[in-house]
Amino acid sequence: MASVRLQELFVILQQEEYRTAQQLADHLGVSEKTVRIRLRELNDELEKNGARIASKARFGYRLEITDQERFEAYQKECEGEESSQIPDNASERSDYLLAYLLFRPGYVKVEELCDFMYISKPTLSNCLKLVESILKRYHLSIERRPNYGIRIQGEEFDIRRLISDYFIKRNCLSGFDISHQDKELSMLADLVKALMTKYDVHLSEISFENFVNYTYISQRRIRSGYYLKLDKENLIEIGVKEQSFIRELIGSLEAKEGIHYTSDEENYLLLYLAGKRMIGNMVENDSNFVINERTDRLALEMLKLAAKEYHLDFYNNFEMRMTLNQHLVPFDVRMRYGIPLKNPMLQEIKEKYSLAYQMAYIASNVLRDYYKKEIPEDEIGYFALIFALALEKGKADCRYNILVVCSTGKGTSRLLKYKYEQEFSDYLKNIYVCDLLGLENFDTSKVDYIFTTVPITREVSAPIIEVGVFLGVDDIQKVTDILRYGNSGGMIRRYYGEKRFIRNVPAGSKEDILEYICQIIKKQEQVDEDFYELVLERESFAQMDYGNYIAIPHPNRIASEESFAYVAVLNEPVIWNNLPVQVVLLTSIGRKEDRDRQRFYETTARFALNADSVSRLIQNPDYNVFIELLQK
Repeated sequence: MASVRLQELFVILQQEEYRTAQQLADHLGVSEKTVRIRLRELNDELEKNGARIASKARFGYRLEITDQERFEAYQKECEGEESSQIPDNASERSDYLLAYLLFRPGYVKVEELCDFMYISKPTLSNCLKLVESILKRYHLSIERRPNYGIRIQGEEFDIRRLISDYFIKRNCLSGFDISHQDKELSMLADLVKALMTKYDVHLSEISFENFVNYTYISQRRIRSGYYLKLDKENLIEIGVKEQSFIRELIGSLEAKEGIHYTSDEENYLLLYLAGKRMIGNMVENDSNFVINERTDRLALEMLKLAAKEYHLDFYNNFEMRMTLNQHLVPFDVRMRYGIPLKNPMLQEIKEKYSLAYQMAYIASNVLRDYYKKEIPEDEIGYFALIFALALEKGKADCRYNILVVCSTGKGTSRLLKYKYEQEFSDYLKNIYVCDLLGLENFDTSKVDYIFTTVPITREVSAPIIEVGVFLGVDDIQKVTDILRYGNSGGMIRRYYGEKRFIRNVPAGSKEDILEYICQIIKKQEQVDEDFYELVLERESFAQMDYGNYIAIPHPNRIASEESFAYVAVLNEPVIWNNLPVQVVLLTSIGRKEDRDRQRFYETTARFALNADSVSRLIQNPDYNVFIELLQK
């Protein structure tokens, strides 16, 4: 049976009473003309299966069975049928219409679409609006031509992107039998895997799936007579094994499908593979990897910019430089030929590795300048993983000096020191032990944390953490968290002191607001005379657009003795660069060495990328609320 509505018409006519064309049209929500067309279609099918549609003037139509046995067999076949069915709700109907327009050659008239989908012109018009909103995201449109109808207009490459996203990855045609598609994709995946092994070509799981999907779509489009045109000159040189891989793949597909790949289609498939592949096996070091001078220069410039911006030593990180080089080779292919790479982990990366994402965004300014185009968020997310790895390794290499204070004798003190060595050796450099009396003569500036079994009332220079005498399970977890993640509460209040929280800042230009904040800073902090000018200078460079009503300005170089951060909540939002801003978080890294610098950046980035946290601060501009949000 061709569609849901045809089946419905079939069911109505089995009710042993005549129905007029108008009654049928009212029931189905279509015109009388459409009903008569469908009645003819249904009658043609029924006459081959033991029945027919009888008509009687002034009475209408009803079903008449001519061969009971054949008709019953036909009914059973219809009940088990899972062929294409036109959906009834707006969303699924729009997806169906989109697929119909994508896969139908030439123009199609509106009347024909209405009849085909059993819908009225107003309903079709609403469907087309939804379809056009989807097409716009892929740089496609609907072309309307009088007396011809409508069709989808745009580049074949963009059409293939849409097909991949909607009808392969998301399977928007829910309720339709796509078992043949799944089977074909599975067979193609097996072929690609075999060729990967044969030619030693490495693809990540995501890239493998993307490549298989793209190849499947290309063969279907070629089968339907649609070809890509690659209007590019000076194609990059691609390795011999990749060329052999693609030639054998195409040879297999041409023999199996009876199709022909043009040189443009072959070159694009080759570029797609080059843009997705991994340079060497990322699990092991590839001794055959050769650094390209241009690629290495881009990697160094990215590291240099990140190091300058965040005052963290990436510039001399050779391992990170090599990882960037490896990633930049396929990235270069994707950027130059417009090959998209989806990043399904993007939101998780932003949430879990906020600082790394922020660094990657800033560092990618080097790439924006080089390629003269915006870098997709999905790509920035993958660069963020490289920065995240470096940041995590930096944490692992950080060891602390601690002082353990207890009120018991030397024997217990030694036992306690031994327990700390056993439990926390991965995080510790030196462990000192003393009692309360010995604390008076101890130089606390040489330790990062003081863990004590007794209350300490005197002022010391290191954070104090109280623990139990016997270092129980809860104490061990508490100490581990502090040594691994830091004493965030103390660090936060040290950078974001209460005097550095400014509410009810009058709205104005970006320059006015920065001048207002910098005047307060000059009164309260030891900063260079040109502090405001240095902040303005940094603002002239590319900024991180958070889109969360927050901006994070800072000086273009180190311009203060201590590290600090000022938070200003504006009375109303103002346009900062291109987006509205109502929270200004002005940071300054000091000249004094600070082991908490990375955690400060991480805390700040996590807050800035959390739209809900920024919104809550705007609604309730209170210092304690802000501290609570930073510790989330």
